[in-house]
Amino acid sequence: MWWNLNKSGLVALLMLATAGVRAQPAEFQHEVLTLPEIVSSGITYRAEFRILPDSEPIRFELIASSTVDVSGSLLAATFQEGILRVPEALVGNESYWLEFENNGNNIFTLTDWGLFPPTPVVFNPAPGVPGSFDTVWHRLPGFAYDIGVGANGAVWVISTDPVPGGFGIYNLNSQGGFAVEGGAIRIDVDPQGNPWIVNYDHHIYRWVNGFWQRMPGEALDIGIGADGSVWVASFEGIYFWNGLDWINAGGSGSRIDVGPNGQPWVLGFSDRIYTLVDGFWQQLPGEGGDIGVGANGSVWVVAPAEFGWDGLEEPRSIFRWNGFDWDRIYGDAIDISVGPDGMPWVTNMFAELYRGF
Repeated sequence: MWWNLNKSGLVALLMLATAGVRAQPAEFQHEVLTLPEIVSSGITYRAEFRILPDSEPIRFELIASSTVDVSGSLLAATFQEGILRVPEALVGNESYWLEFENNGNNIFTLTDWGLFPPTPVVFNPAPGVPGSFDTVWHRLPGFAYDIGVGANGAVWVISTDPVPGGFGIYNLNSQGGFAVEGGAIRIDVDPQGNPWIVNYDHHIYRWVNGFWQRMPGEALDIGIGADGSVWVASFEGIYFWNGLDWINAGGSGSRIDVGPNGQPWVLGFSDRIYTLVDGFWQQLPGEGGDIGVGANGSVWVVAPAEFGWDGLEEPRSIFRWNGFDWDRIYGDAIDISVGPDGMPWVTNMFAELYRGF
């Protein structure tokens, strides 16, 4: 989504920006661009940049920086390989995305920019998914810590038996559960029914012709769409697989799943919920502890962890996205995946497996 704004127009807006505007992830006031959060090489910074008068092209000078605690927001700026990307910055009464190039000094050159989406995006719910009053849970045999369901209906789980790399990996079908070698802590399944896993060391593997193939990079979680799109969440960013390498889409997160059109849905480290629309991270209402997206586009979340007065974890509620907000669904869970019919498969706090109908 590109917006054609000439340099003089942007300079005028920069110079007209004044105090008293609402707080944003980034703001331009009094000729200073303030970025409350920049993620670079796993470290988070706060930084201030002063615009250089009459510069051509527009340039900013870094005048102050300090380390800060990460908030988990996917609207945080990122600095990688000499490119500073600012997903949203308030300039006057409008928001822009900004991209700068740095050549190893304190000078950052504005190379691209555009209007940030001015209105919230409405995400349509999947048609034909029943409401909470129709959801019935069926207990499945076995125990598991995580579950993944492919677009073809293939079901794989991370069991509770400790093995090198995490816990045992099983394929579930009508005859029961069948173990394969290896161990993992997170799993999802591609449209052909092949699992992709993340192990204790954050290494990524995919199942190819009966063997695990090590993939480049590291991750905290992995999600696969019905179109075959593979995305991972990590401390360093949200990445998608282009067939040769992982491409950084900005932000960072702890949990991820992918819609049927390849659209990622992410939980940040603050439990906030985001999805990527036209190249921009959009925040949705509510918070989540895990997220699942079905092949029909239905989106489900499990509530974040909460602990009682005795220090024990409380049951986590389950919610389904209705296009505007989250509908509470009967039951509780820890991890969730969604089948091709749009209905959830979950594990609960006792590592029990359930399927929703």
